[in-house]
Amino acid sequence: MTIEEIQEQLTQIATQREQERLEAHAQAMKDLAEARSVEEKRQAEAKEAQQAADAKAEKRKAERIEAEAAQLREEAEARRLVEQEENKKQEASDRIVKMKEAIKLRLDELEHAEELAKKQLRDLITNGTENTSERIMPNPLQRFLQTEPR
Repeated sequence: MTIEEIQEQLTQIATQREQERLEAHAQAMKDLAEARSVEEKRQAEAKEAQQAADAKAEKRKAERIEAEAAQLREEAEARRLVEQEENKKQEASDRIVKMKEAIKLRLDELEHAEELAKKQLRDLITNGTENTSERIMPNPLQRFLQTEPR
């Protein structure tokens, strides 16, 4: 083998090695691009899964808040109903007290009318024997009982 042949072989080997290196580089770039693509896809899926989890958590939080609000509304409604019932009981109690006062007033008026009637009757009995031609006053109790209650 001559130097020229050896140089040519070395050139061919160098060219071949350069070609292999370029092919290996191209393959590495292709593998890198695929790896990037796979990683981007994985990250996109992870991001999507995280967004879905966040949305689910947000929905649960909103549902919990709504449930708490509904419970608070129900409790407020229950308190309002209890207060209304207490107000009705108080109004009924107040009406009963007023009715008792009205009855007591009426009884006092009746007792007063009875006392007046007794006095007039005594006066008539004591004065009636002397002058029978006088007109007799009607019984005040009878007049009182004929009037409508207030």
